[in-house]
Formats: sequence, structure tokens, C-alpha cells
Amino acid sequence: MTIAVFLPLFLVLVLVSRITLVGLFVVLSFLAFQEYWKVAVGERKLFVTFFSGIVLFWTYASPWVTQSLKLLGWYGIALFLAGWAVQDTRKCLERMGFFLFGSLYCFVLPLFWVKTGLEFSPWLLLFFALLVWVNDTCAYLFGIRWGNHKIAPSLSPGKSWEGFLGGMGSTVLGSVLIGILGRLPLSWSCLCGAIIPPVALLGDMFESALKRRSSVKDSGELFPGHGGVLDRFDAFFAVGPLVYLLALFGRG
Repeated sequence: MTIAVFLPLFLVLVLVSRITLVGLFVVLSFLAFQEYWKVAVGERKLFVTFFSGIVLFWTYASPWVTQSLKLLGWYGIALFLAGWAVQDTRKCLERMGFFLFGSLYCFVLPLFWVKTGLEFSPWLLLFFALLVWVNDTCAYLFGIRWGNHKIAPSLSPGKSWEGFLGGMGSTVLGSVLIGILGRLPLSWSCLCGAIIPPVALLGDMFESALKRRSSVKDSGELFPGHGGVLDRFDAFFAVGPLVYLLALFGRG
């Protein structure tokens, strides 16, 4: 699937209905975890695929069930995870740690995008998504043209301070323009444009570190020429909780 096909599809699925919005992020989260596990652990196991699907389902279902049922579900998942991990005593803590962090990274962080779309507005979700992509695109373009001072050359040689500042400036400008057109508070729009790029950079750098650790170029091959889900949504996932907090702040 090319980016030119995916972006319009993303737009449609977010706006059509609540079901398609949730379904979109469930699919992205599931694919992201499979890529994460392959890169971080270097293996593909049917059990991990199956169990991650169960954890993903409960992650998205738990906000809408009773407290007692939520606790019971997570307790059962924890016991099941421990039972699986101890089958290899040499890698028990490593397997549990990688699985738990992967669940947080690939399931919980994207869930905040879903909560933003459901509790506020899918249009607000698209506003934040556009800021993330404007930052990513403009940081790349500024970095290609003027990027002389690298942020972390051994980790991500393509990331430069010039690219970062160019991306941030473009994102602030974009947030102001969108805010004016959408009649959003100007100060809040500027805040969104200024605070998203640093967190997005951290998400990008973390995914780069993950790939560098495993000596792989891309996390997957879903988007030809652009890598996998994690390659395209590393920054997107990282800013999920921030986006939800900004939406709460904007409403308040």
C-alpha cells in the first residue's frame, strides 16, 4: 500500500463512523506490535500473534466495561503472560518486559488517538494528525536542504537541528492557519504546534534506536519505499497521550 493510497483511506475511515475509526487504529496497533516484536525480539511466533490480539482487544474494550470486569481481565492476562514467559527461564524477564512495553507502545499510546476522536471530534483528531505529518514532512525537507548540525548522528544520521526547527516552525504556522480557518483559539493552536514536534522527535528517535539495536533499516514493508507501520507512525503513536491532554486543555 502506498502513502498516496493510505492517507485518503485514513481520512475516510476516521470520518465515516466511530466503528471505522476504532477499526483503523485496532489494525494499525496490531500490525505495529507484530513489527515491534520482530524487530525487538527477532522472532515470529504464532502464540505471540494470538496473545497480542487478545491484549489489544482488552486494551480497547476495558475503558467501556465495569471496574471489576476490567481488573479481572487484566489479572487473567497477567497470569497468562507469566505462564508463557516462565517456559524459558533464561529469558523470562526479557520476554515479559518486551511484551509489556510493546503493549504500551503499540496499543495504549494509539488508544489516546481513538479517545480523542470519540470523546471530542474526529475533525480534531485530523487536526492533530495533520500537525504531526506537517512536522514530519517539513523537518525532512529542511533537513535535506539545510541540515548541517546532526542531533544524534550515530542513532539517526538524517535528523538535524535545522530540520527539527524548520519542522517546528512550519507546524506552528500550520496550526495557526488551521486554527483561523477552523475558528480555534489562537493561543491554543500555537501551543499545539509548538509542543507536538519535540515529543514527535522523541518517538522518532526511539524507533530509530530500536531498529539500530537490531541492525534493520525498516520495521516492515507495508508501505513500499516508506517502511512499515512503526516507520510511519512512530511519532504519531508517541504524541497520542499529548494529543488527548491538549484536547482536554482546549475544552477547559
